Amino acid sequence: MTQHLTHDGLPDGLTRWQFFGLIERGRRQLGLSKGAIAYVKVAISNTMDEDFAAGRICSFWTSVTKIAAQAGLDRRQIARIEGDLVQRGLLAKTASDHSRRAGSRRDGKIGNEFGINLAPLIARAGEIQAAAQKAAFEAEEAERLRCRIKKLFGDIRRLCSGGATEAAEEVLPNRRPSTIQSFERLQQVAEALEAVWEDFSAQIGRGEKSHQCDISPALNTSKENINKTCRAEKQEEAPPVRTTAAQVALLASEPLREIIELYWNALDNRSRLSWQAVQLAAKERADQLGISGGIWQRQCRTLGEERTALCLMIADRNADRFDDYQVRDAAAAFVGMARSEARQGMVVNSLLGELIGNQGGHRNGL
Repeated sequence: MTQHLTHDGLPDGLTRWQFFGLIERGRRQLGLSKGAIAYVKVAISNTMDEDFAAGRICSFWTSVTKIAAQAGLDRRQIARIEGDLVQRGLLAKTASDHSRRAGSRRDGKIGNEFGINLAPLIARAGEIQAAAQKAAFEAEEAERLRCRIKKLFGDIRRLCSGGATEAAEEVLPNRRPSTIQSFERLQQVAEALEAVWEDFSAQIGRGEKSHQCDISPALNTSKENINKTCRAEKQEEAPPVRTTAAQVALLASEPLREIIELYWNALDNRSRLSWQAVQLAAKERADQLGISGGIWQRQCRTLGEERTALCLMIADRNADRFDDYQVRDAAAAFVGMARSEARQGMVVNSLLGELIGNQGGHRNGL
């Protein structure tokens, strides 16, 4: 029984309270309630640093009554939280529901215990690190989305179109993005307002409703609206991606490779690199390059997540080159490449083949 309850330890350099900090930051992504966080805090406070070392038992046998007092909850809440955490595979219960919890230590090491075991939680440290990283990214992106939403309202107002203003207020009646706490909701509002801006600015650009305003706003000169139907057709006929996630990592720029490695550790436990890790890393690198979340989401819908990630990788890598394929602005190159791929197809495969040929065997594997 003792051997079954041991664990492989936390990642190197991570203390138990740093581990709790990750759990707390990634609470929403992990689907944990505030009560569950309070419970986990009590659980960790009733352990010792040595309990989190590889090969040790990490457990506590504090009574439900004492846990409730320490967490500021009642006994029934504690029972529900424990049951939920056990059912979700985050804790293991080694004492029966009605038995007395107990345990013993010798020289600081747990010898036997009948209580709550934290080994399953420790085993999911990689998942928890990824959740905390995602939470941090979403918090930063949420602020950018709020600024973007405010700017879009201003841009739409300057169109001097009653229809445009009405459409925008249907999306967010109070015009206050600060009242939105959900990251997904912020994304939806920003994308909806971008669609309102694009639709009405295109109408005004064609001369419609121009009598409503004496000052002509800066028009949306992108070809996205013109080629919308064409892109939808191209998306259905998109050729398959002719590479693997591992090859993308080999070809990527150093900044992108570092981000990929973080997601590789967190999501794949350094086993076979997944496309999910590459896609998340590419999105984070796009954010660093100044590519808005709305643009990224539109390209993902048009090209698919894998092909969008490839466009980003190629544009980012070509920014480091000093030959005819060098680009000055990786963000602008990404947008141009994505549009060309949507219109023509095969652009990504062609540029990918050129990049593979150019790199040859000069890069070491992940």
